[in-house]
Amino acid sequence: MAENSNSPMSRRDLLKGAGVTLAGAAVATVPAGRALAAAAEPAAPRWAMIMDLRKCTGCRACTVACKAEFNTPLGRFRAVVQQAEYGTFPETKKAFLPLMCNHCAGNEQDQVPPCVKVCPEFPVSQQDYVAPDGAVMAYDYGATYKRPDGMILVDNSLCIGCEMCIQACPYGVRSVHPHVKAGKEPEKNGVEKCSGCEHRVAQGVAPSCVNTCQGHARIFGDLNDPDSEVAKLAQQWNLLDNRDETTLLPEQGTIPHVFYIDPDNVLAEVYQGREGLSLEHFRDTFV
Repeated sequence: MAENSNSPMSRRDLLKGAGVTLAGAAVATVPAGRALAAAAEPAAPRWAMIMDLRKCTGCRACTVACKAEFNTPLGRFRAVVQQAEYGTFPETKKAFLPLMCNHCAGNEQDQVPPCVKVCPEFPVSQQDYVAPDGAVMAYDYGATYKRPDGMILVDNSLCIGCEMCIQACPYGVRSVHPHVKAGKEPEKNGVEKCSGCEHRVAQGVAPSCVNTCQGHARIFGDLNDPDSEVAKLAQQWNLLDNRDETTLLPEQGTIPHVFYIDPDNVLAEVYQGREGLSLEHFRDTFV
């Protein structure tokens, strides 16, 4: 698939974290016991998405592009844009909030996201991730798992259809896939969620939602690369140090890696501060 020249990430930047072994590079192994803690290795990229709420117009091209990329079933979504009106007439405003899997790092104690932690089919084996410098990093693998580059992925061939990961996700970004069977319990259905377009990233192409965003409201890249746009924006807007203001539901302690540039305090005034806002507000969005 050809790369869109307007893509916010260059092919060079993406290939740095694609997990491709470089010719002649020395290969260093990480002990299997390191498992998910390998996400902190400087050799691995740390993919992140930044949503610039100043630029999102609510066109939902991202949602359409995502559905086209993955042929998601009717009524199911991997990326959505919520909208809300707030203020008092005549000083009223409309806000748009792009939502997707936050590809969380997990809590500070064990660095395991809640969706992975509750999965009965995790871990079932060890897999190797090849970092850009050629280092081989072992990580725990299962029906849902976290790679060393921070992507949270699903292997429905190992799934038992218990839906525990769906219930554990505070953001409601997982749903039952009506056309995919759970590999270990074929009478049940598997799970669907945003994969970060890892198949595109592996080829040096930006995620489909980023590639189609005409307003450049979605920025994807490697936080561990100081020259990347996401790293520069994270520093400029102090996104990491101010997670309580730049991520959703910070009280859940999941350490999301989807950040929001939000100078108008939309998250605080409209979403996190809304009377009666609960986890169900997000759970009902993707199905």
